[in-house]
Amino acid sequence: MTDIAIDNTFDHTGFVTRDIDSTVAFWTGVVGLQAGAVVEREGDWIAAFTGIPGAALKIVHLFGPGVHLEFLQFTRGGRQTDLPAEANANATGHVCLRVDDPEGALERCLAAGGTPVGRIAAITEGPASGLTGVYLRDPNGVLVELLQRPQPAADGREA
Repeated sequence: MTDIAIDNTFDHTGFVTRDIDSTVAFWTGVVGLQAGAVVEREGDWIAAFTGIPGAALKIVHLFGPGVHLEFLQFTRGGRQTDLPAEANANATGHVCLRVDDPEGALERCLAAGGTPVGRIAAITEGPASGLTGVYLRDPNGVLVELLQRPQPAADGREA
């Protein structure tokens, strides 16, 4: 038996958003995730848990095959900014979605209020070499990577 510091069972990835309703609309309407109920939380435990004095939240969990995302909107105690961190900022995360058509997926995301970060590029090294991908932001600034789904090889394995 190995000695690990914590149980490393993955549960979900969370992001802060400035508008939970537009977040739900994007991630359900464009990405196809299923949303749980949007709930409000404002007990003393929120401030203790988050370290944000006086915090109150709206929370939603979204689900898809192998996906569990949580979005938080601070309704009290949150820092409001329209400037998300640059893609290379420390601790900046992103969601990567495998898509058959990166150009078409990008167009659909942009039509739904997303904003471009980079431009579609061919990957020339590493395990994704030969595929295309791009970064964009959802309507509330969450960084999203669209990565071309590999085509199956003749023997049925991913190329």
